[in-house]
Amino acid sequence: MIKTGKKKLYSVEDLSKILPITPLTIRNYIKAGKIKGGYKIGKSWYVTKENLEAFLDGPGQEVKGITES
Repeated sequence: MIKTGKKKLYSVEDLSKILPITPLTIRNYIKAGKIKGGYKIGKSWYVTKENLEAFLDGPGQEVKGITES
């Protein structure tokens, strides 16, 4: 996990430990938009805590961006 200001970014590897799905499936979900707000930093994908929670809450709960409030 990476912290950028007040935001937490979870790596694909972090998410695979939290969710019962493989890293490949997580990357595919990010690319397909099923997990919103994926950010590629170098060779790795990251998802904000808010977008992870939106994914867990179900469809239509999109939260995008890393802007600080």
